[in-house]
Amino acid sequence: MEGKLDLHGVSHEDVPDLVHQFINANWRPNLELRIITGHSARMQSLVKGILQQYDLELVLTDMKNGGQIKVQTWHE
Repeated sequence: MEGKLDLHGVSHEDVPDLVHQFINANWRPNLELRIITGHSARMQSLVKGILQQYDLELVLTDMKNGGQIKVQTWHE
């Protein structure tokens, strides 16, 4: 099972609330989450900062249509 949050077109000020809601709504062991950030370094930095609060494993990857952060929820 996989969850996805696409932040294209979202203002930077709305990112923290959306990411927190997304993580909390999808929190389960052994789940891969994807957060689409695009190539914006600021957007990626905002998302990474929030994910670090949850002590999640994350990997920044590149896609044809923009940047993506994969999150592994292996923690219980």
